[in-house]
Order: sequence, then C-alpha cells, then structure tokens
Amino acid sequence: MAYDENKYSVQKLPNPLLLHWILNPGLAINEVILGQRIPKVTLIDKTSNAPLVDRNYVPCPSCGAIHHGKLWGKGNAFGHWLGLICPNCEQKIPCLWNVFSLILLAVLSPIWFPLKKIYEQKYIAYELSRFKKAEANMANPINKFTWIKMGASFGLLMLAFFVSAEYFRGGITLDKFIFLAIINTIGGLFFGAFMWFFMGRKKG
Repeated sequence: MAYDENKYSVQKLPNPLLLHWILNPGLAINEVILGQRIPKVTLIDKTSNAPLVDRNYVPCPSCGAIHHGKLWGKGNAFGHWLGLICPNCEQKIPCLWNVFSLILLAVLSPIWFPLKKIYEQKYIAYELSRFKKAEANMANPINKFTWIKMGASFGLLMLAFFVSAEYFRGGITLDKFIFLAIINTIGGLFFGAFMWFFMGRKKG
C-alpha cells in the first residue's frame, strides 16, 4: 500500500520503538492480559507541529482507509485481544506481536483457541460498537494530567500483577508489598514521563 510521502512518514519494523514492543517481556502483559495492540504500520503526519499523539494515523490495508490513531487511544486502548478492527470495512488491521506473548499464547492455546472460534464474530461486533465512544473521546484535549493518570494506571496494574505472583508463590508480606509499591510507583511515573516525552510534546 502506497502512502503520500510528502505528508506522512511510515513507522514500521525495524523502528527501535517497535522493536522494543516486540522484545520487552513486560509488554506481553499489555498484549495478553490487557489487550493492548500496536499496528504493524503507523503513519506520522510530517506537515503538523502538533504532539506526536495527534499526528498518528493507522492505515487499513484492506480498504485503504486512514484512521486517526486516537481511535485506539484514550478510553479505547485496551481490550483488543483479537486485534484492531477497521471501522470502515470491518476487517482486521495487522498488528505486532510481542515474542513472549506468542510463547504464552502457544502454551495457553487449548484455552483461548476454542473461545476464539466461538466468540470471534461477537468480538468484532463489540469492537465496532466502541468506536462512537472513541470518536467522542477524540475531542477531549490531552494534557499533562493525562500522562500522569496513564503512568499511575500502569503502575497500579503492574503492582497488582507482581503482588498476585508473590501471593501464589508462597504469600505476600507487608515488607514485600511496600517494596513492590515503591518500585511500581517509580516505574509508573517513568512510564508516564516516557509516554509524554515521545507522544505528548509538540514537534520542534
């Protein structure tokens, strides 16, 4: 699929950020547990000085439509376990897979594969029903509080994961909980700052 190179730069593998997505074992949690997916191809508007989050577009190779990336952003970033669905032609948009997600999915295939066969069409209908709310959220401005909230949410999710893992490994003590809370709070703040640095700053 050809794109207007005067308007867009094409972000795809081996882009370093995308390589990080497929190789970081921690991001397997985002994919398998939270259902966050990243398209294989993202277009960046080179003609705008807006923050990167407002210059992201996702092309659909099936129908050629180009959708604003914020459709799968705030309020609609998670729950896409079977991939992203094009609201125009209702076909799947190719997404990346984290290496460790694929290993985990291979182990769990006896569980999820039958469920996919049974519920895939209902899943697609559900995905399409989310777009009206996502389009409404696109009008809401993104500010620094958005990135703080994103970092806090990420830190809480990671804390819940590690506390659960410790619990099933033999129990969680108060000292362990405090240690994990501190580490994941710091990690959440770094995540929010990282996302703001790459996505929230204005170009130039």
